[in-house]
Amino acid sequence: MRNLLVSLVALSLLTPAWAGSPEVAQAASPAEGAPASVVGEAATPGLAASLATLPTMPVFSRSSIALEVVNAATGERVYAYGDDKALLPASTMKLVTSAVALRELGPAYRFPTWVKYQGELGANGVLTGNLHIVGQGDPTMVVERMWKMIADIQARGVAEIDGDVVFDGSYMAGEGVWVPGWSKAEDLERGDVYYAALGALSLNYNVAAIVVRPGATVGGPALAEFDTPSGVLVLENQLTTGRARSKYWVKVERKLDEAGKVGTYTLTGNVPVDLDADHPPIYRTLADPTGHYVSVFRALAASQGIKVKGKFRLGAAPAESKLLLKVESDRLVEIIADMNKQSNNFIAEQVLRAVAAERAGLPGTTEKGARLLGDYLASLGVAADRYRFVNGSGLSRDIQLAPSALDAVLVDMHRNHDLGPEYAATLAVGGRDGTLWHRFRDDGMEGRVRAKTGSLAGVFCLAGYVAGTDGTEYAFSFFVNDLEGSTTRARDAHDQLVRVLSGVTGSLAEADVGQGD
Repeated sequence: MRNLLVSLVALSLLTPAWAGSPEVAQAASPAEGAPASVVGEAATPGLAASLATLPTMPVFSRSSIALEVVNAATGERVYAYGDDKALLPASTMKLVTSAVALRELGPAYRFPTWVKYQGELGANGVLTGNLHIVGQGDPTMVVERMWKMIADIQARGVAEIDGDVVFDGSYMAGEGVWVPGWSKAEDLERGDVYYAALGALSLNYNVAAIVVRPGATVGGPALAEFDTPSGVLVLENQLTTGRARSKYWVKVERKLDEAGKVGTYTLTGNVPVDLDADHPPIYRTLADPTGHYVSVFRALAASQGIKVKGKFRLGAAPAESKLLLKVESDRLVEIIADMNKQSNNFIAEQVLRAVAAERAGLPGTTEKGARLLGDYLASLGVAADRYRFVNGSGLSRDIQLAPSALDAVLVDMHRNHDLGPEYAATLAVGGRDGTLWHRFRDDGMEGRVRAKTGSLAGVFCLAGYVAGTDGTEYAFSFFVNDLEGSTTRARDAHDQLVRVLSGVTGSLAEADVGQGD
């Protein structure tokens, strides 16, 4: 379930909020007064000549562009365009978050969830006291792992709790905090999955999955249910079962109660009677992730026969609590690979808040994490006017980043003997996986680029590493802002840059272009 949720739920900024008609690609001269391109001494004559043709592509005359290419080993500039403007980086921001997390926590770090207790645990399986569940923001906790955690509690001799089950989320600030820097009203109202709430006690990426199936009779009601029932989720099913081969469509309206905790999800639409049994669920965010965590834990504990005489409530675990069990996530580098390859905003924000908690003190907050990101860039000699951070995912129009600032990160990580290979392995590989699985497959391009995509409405970015056929490794950051209409022009320019740097010949007409991220 974890991999399914990562790929289907944690959809980041891959599709702009608008759609436009693709324009015919045609050569255009840079607009009057447009920034000139700069070819560095590190570029060979042949490479310089090829790079010089980039500004003739249509996107350069119709958008705000900032681009820099450097030698990843030496940091020498190879090419630049756009006067190193600080622009919106979108999800390429995750490259900075990844670097800081790996540097500060280490690739082998695992998010712990602590199970502690007060009182005495008798040989008869009765805990005379309270059981404490202490979360530290594990972004990969899913219901199957929670079930295993409860089974392990049982295996350690707990059959009955003569007290309360107390949930401690104080490691991170707030319960159900939304991503700072993003306040789009429609996303809060709809519960779009790329904008999930955050918290030290999180489950299933803080997203509800609604499973929809046809009913037995055409014209009758269709079936719908949450795959993980919870006390903070209410479903109103108004779906109809349609005839075979009719159009599948489902509208979901989410309404929160006055406290903003319990969400009612009203479904209307048509579900064909012959709908594929493997049809994916519908995903929507939870407004109260902590309440969801507590509710699901309570249900699973009851299903496994653990009796609780007291309450299920929130509260801090006393210092004198005794350790019963430690549950750990996968290694951080594997979690960051999920984050970068699938562009998962939720993971990025949870990771940044964990870094803040460990390095800037409890509770972990996005604001503390953003300062740590800035401290890192400052340590690389990046001027303060080259960046502005408000979160770790890039889901914001308040973030600013210059190509030289991001390239400084890419070069620093490339030079790091211990972390560089791990860092590069978290990026999507052209033609093979993640958000680049369908791109760079032609003419020997597969596997030659490892990069992070990023997009918002009017923003389309790509940054990462390219392996040249001559053995040179390049780092690049290519930001396109103020993009109108289709993203095709920006993607064409990104792809052409990568092709030029890799040394693979061929025209874009022969390449696999024009598809969505």
